[in-house]
This record gives sequence, C-alpha cells and structure tokens, in this order.
Amino acid sequence: MRQFRNLVCLVALTLVVSGCSIFNWFGDDEEETRVPNDLQAISEEIQLDRLWSVNVGRGAEDKAIKLVPGLSGSRVFAAAADGSVKAMDSGSGREIWKINIESLYTKQERKIAFSDSTDTITGGVGVGEDLVLVGSAAGEVVALNQSDGTLAWKSRTTSEVLAPPQATGQMVVAQTIDGKVAGFDALDGERRWLYSTSVPSLTLRGTSTPIIGDLVVVGFANGRISALDKSRGLAVVDRRIAAAKGKSDLERLVDIDGLMVLEGTQLYAASYQGNLVALDLSQRGRIRWAQEASSAVGLGSGFGNVYLAGEDSGLEAIDGDNGREVWQTDALLYRDITTPVAVGSYVAVGDFEGYLHLIAQSDGRFVGRRVIDKKGINSPAVVDGRRIYIMGNSGRLSALEIR
Repeated sequence: MRQFRNLVCLVALTLVVSGCSIFNWFGDDEEETRVPNDLQAISEEIQLDRLWSVNVGRGAEDKAIKLVPGLSGSRVFAAAADGSVKAMDSGSGREIWKINIESLYTKQERKIAFSDSTDTITGGVGVGEDLVLVGSAAGEVVALNQSDGTLAWKSRTTSEVLAPPQATGQMVVAQTIDGKVAGFDALDGERRWLYSTSVPSLTLRGTSTPIIGDLVVVGFANGRISALDKSRGLAVVDRRIAAAKGKSDLERLVDIDGLMVLEGTQLYAASYQGNLVALDLSQRGRIRWAQEASSAVGLGSGFGNVYLAGEDSGLEAIDGDNGREVWQTDALLYRDITTPVAVGSYVAVGDFEGYLHLIAQSDGRFVGRRVIDKKGINSPAVVDGRRIYIMGNSGRLSALEIR
C-alpha cells in the first residue's frame, strides 16, 4: 500500500509540477500545453567565474530528490544519490574526506534497503552540531562527524526523508513524507519526540525543510504550518494557510513543499494551489497579509522583499511588509526554476536546462547567466557572500563567484 501511494504521489508530481509537459487533467476540453520559454539575450552586467567543480557521485533517478550542499567554516559538504558524501575545502574544492553511506550497513541490511535501481541518499545535506546529516533509502537519518566522515549515529524514521535534516542546540530535526516531524538528540541520535499531522490521500512528492529558531517551524501537505516547542515537540502555533478546493484530488493539492523564510518572528510561506502568507509567530501565527499563489519550490528573501518562484516558473518580488508586488518576470516561464536565493544584490535561480540566472533584486532585470550542468538543476543554490555553491543533476558540485 505504501509503495502504491508513493507511486501515485510521484505521478501527481510529474503531471502537475513539470514545466515542460503536455497533460490532460479532465478531458479533451481542458487540455493544457506548457512549452518552456526560450531564453532571450541579456545584457550581462556581471561575470560568473567558476572557481572549481567536483564530481560527488551519481545524480538522482527520482526528481523529487534535491540534494543541496552544506557549509560549515571553511568546508563544504555535499552528497549524491548513490550514497556518496564528500567534504571539501570551500575555497579550492580539495577533497578532505569521502564516504559512501552504504558502507555503514551490513551486507544483509544493504540487500534489504538499497538496490541499483533506487537512490541511496534521499535527503540532505544538513550541517550543525559538528554533524553532516542525510536521509537514507533505509528510512534513517545518518549523522556523520564533520571532522573525518566517521559515523556518529543512525536513527530510524517513520518514512522517507526528502528534505535536509536540520541541527542546532543539541537537537536534530527531520521531516518525513508521512506528515511527521521527529526531534533527535544530536549526541546519540535518540528520538526525543514525534509530531504528527494528517496527510491527504494524494500529495506532491516532497516536504518542506524544517526551520529551527526559537521554535521548530514546519509546513505540511495538508496546507498547515506548525511551530513546535524544541524540547517536547508540542505545537505552539498551528495555522492553516491554504484550504483544499475543487472536486478532484489533483485540484485539492495544497502542499507546502517549498522553502519557507523566517526573519525574526515573521514567517513567509507559500503552498501549492493556495496562498503566500506572512505570519507573526510572536502573536500565535496571526496572518499579517496573504495573497493567492502556487509554488512547489518556495521562497527566498532579500532587500526587504520575498521572492516567489511560482508553479509556472514565474518569478515575483513581493514587499515583505505589505505583500505588494515590487516586480515580476515571466522570462523563465515553464523552465522549472529552483528556489530563489539572494546573493549580493541579486537573486539566483537554476532551470531545467542547467542554466544559473542572476537577476537584480531591485527591479528584476537579468544581469548574468551561465550553464552549470547540461543535465539540469533541480536543487537550490547555497550562498556564502558572493560565492555560490550549486549541485547539478549529474551529481556535480560547482563553486562560482560573482565578479
């Protein structure tokens, strides 16, 4: 039953979210064709220099797996779907250590949990508390020591982990696709608490990434956001930001799968076929403003704006104070853009053809572009100053710098 449900969710994701598909939901009268926009020439104002590029491992077979690098000090940590995890010097790309997490399992465990036709690592990379964290196809959170890649601990989860586990304050938090969030002791991996919510019969294949601040903030497939007490996992805030509408299960999808933004006590979140909202967590999740929106990859922020990557790959800048549109562009329509990430004065997004685009935060003009991976980019970039680290679909990590 679980395998069947996951298959249905994957089919729904392919039909609904893919930016370059032709599909028919409800009959011939409502057939919709989506063709990715061709890229138009731009006036390049900056240069994206590639500092180094390293093959981490095989790219993911499952498009729902979006592995992002993690930064800690002068090191960058990256994982590939084939189980490889590498630590590299962030400046030069020099390898410090590497491991394949399958080596941490017995032969019998590997036979049961992994196969050549499935991805070994499904979620990552999280960093914190001197740990490197990934989710495995064995249904576990695997914690490695940042210093040398040795195993710190493994802990069982209730289902797949498709988003990077998060760590801070001696706590590791992981969200699973069955509507549960678990808190683990960062020292030994013992589970301290488990929070559960209901899951609709049909969902997009993915989850949001938990945010750990004073509270643990999580978004769910039922359109709800919860802010949990870190020590006990009890809900301090529980707020619905999107309500399912329509007759079919596809029409009623309202998943919160994309990245959320937390600035102080202000939380910004977007759902699929629902809303973009600004919540005040200090006032039990009071909604400051809301507007209709649909996104599967979520939000970035900068210059007082919130950047929304729409389900159709439209990109919009919205004033974080009042929800008013600052600018919007349809130049990348249906190009399956990644979560917007602020870098310097710009916003960075990747697309299905492997281009990395830089867009001015001030007015939405395109200022730079470079091909990173010909197999495409599904994962959002990670930024350190003017340096950008990004994983391509081929399993290659690239470091670039804005000049």
